[in-house]
Amino acid sequence: MSGPRAARSSGWLACLAAVAFPGVASAQLTFSNLLEGQAGYNPFNADQVKSKNATDYYDQFNAEYAFPTLRLGARFEANHSSSETQSFMGYEEFTQRYADWSDEHLRARLGNFYTILGRGLIHRSFELPGLVLDQPGRADHERFGPSRDVDGVLAEADAGRFSARLFSGRPKLGDQALGTPNGVLTGAQGVVDVLRDSKIGAAYVRFSNTGFASEYASGFVEADPLRLAGLEAAALPLYFEYAQANRSWGDWWKFSTGSRDTSALYASANLISGPFALAAEWKDYRAFRLGFNDPPSLVPEHSYYLLNRNTHFLIADQEKGFQLEGSYSVPAWGSLTLNQSRGDGDIGSLFGPKPVRFEEKYAEVRVAPKRYRDWEGTVFYQRGKDEFISIARRWTAGASTTARFLERFSTTLDFEMLGAHRVDFFGRPTDRFIDRYVSLSVARSQRGSIAAVWQRTNDPLDEALEDQQDLVVQPNTFFSMVLNARLSDQNEATLFVGERRPGLACTAGTCYVVEAFKGAELRLTTRF
Repeated sequence: MSGPRAARSSGWLACLAAVAFPGVASAQLTFSNLLEGQAGYNPFNADQVKSKNATDYYDQFNAEYAFPTLRLGARFEANHSSSETQSFMGYEEFTQRYADWSDEHLRARLGNFYTILGRGLIHRSFELPGLVLDQPGRADHERFGPSRDVDGVLAEADAGRFSARLFSGRPKLGDQALGTPNGVLTGAQGVVDVLRDSKIGAAYVRFSNTGFASEYASGFVEADPLRLAGLEAAALPLYFEYAQANRSWGDWWKFSTGSRDTSALYASANLISGPFALAAEWKDYRAFRLGFNDPPSLVPEHSYYLLNRNTHFLIADQEKGFQLEGSYSVPAWGSLTLNQSRGDGDIGSLFGPKPVRFEEKYAEVRVAPKRYRDWEGTVFYQRGKDEFISIARRWTAGASTTARFLERFSTTLDFEMLGAHRVDFFGRPTDRFIDRYVSLSVARSQRGSIAAVWQRTNDPLDEALEDQQDLVVQPNTFFSMVLNARLSDQNEATLFVGERRPGLACTAGTCYVVEAFKGAELRLTTRF
């Protein structure tokens, strides 16, 4: 939003601030800044390999001026590199600005906002704070902070047992720098609290773009039968939501999920009683990858590196399945977690649609004895497959242990190992590979940490660029050091030196691609 657009945005905020409230003395200004600079290249990108000494930086500045009932805010982003081309000359733009007013029962927001309808079957807008991504396949180091927001107006009301939400604006996909808005999205939701937090709701979305329009509607029910019965020893929250596209009121009530229907169904049940918890979820999505929605994936999100980068990426165009998870906490000793998830779908080819399946069985034991508070450890094992990406069999095992000493120090050791079989369309074996991952970190409370990370793989997809001409796959090793320092209560610095492995990563249920990097990266985070 450089030039006239930037001037309009800053002027827009200035005018709002000028007419806000006479009680300026009660206002509070807060801001944060994320600056990340790199010196290096992507060793899997032939164009970047030619200029290994490239440098670039990305900066994101957020500011908010808060009055008792009004908040004014803006976001400014900048990205430049030493390898800019005519197709990408970098940018410095105001990418967000908003005015948010609220009282006890009403809220109105003008500008950029995030919201959700139901559980996200027909709409969810969100951002991944603190994450900086590279535009895949680019040689000019184009980088951005992923944010899938809506630019328009949002209104929310809460009147006793009834709540409503209305919005309209231009949505952004959030998968590229600046995230140009696309089309017009209008949505509404109404929820009634029937009894003891048992809710019934309905939501509606209309998306229009260049003469094309689609409508989506969903209905959902949320209740806890044990609470309705007056029982407090356990909880059994239930949730059900069903959505369809471009259907009449009568057709919607048929609850059809046939192969020709554009529909989405999600249901969940949770039983919680003391140290025991059991969760079950179901999904059935048909042609429901809309670009502005985010239905639950029903895939466990792991903190362990190899499990996280090998998670399943939801295909909402054609996927149904379930997830079951049980956990039990042993007082003064630790916990046990068991999980099974599955997704079935079809992938198209020259030979027609082919049924494929994702399946994972996972077990984790965490030991944290109360009498030995300076030590804890975890072991896990996972096996399954992901035929959506041609993985016919996969297993992963690992262990993590943390020891605390000298009151403020701790050290953590992680070891993980993965083995997988890849096949072609007809199920014939093509690759067998093994991944190994080891990390060792030492941390001091309130000061920072230092970590060493080592990885080795013989996966052909991660073979070094210079080795890809050989007939025999050459293993590739990735080593890095990460230093984190808390400079003050408001400032934090992180230095990465080494090589970062490319692949999938997931945060808060959202998955994205991490590009490979070799070099040095410095991140400075400031909050006031």
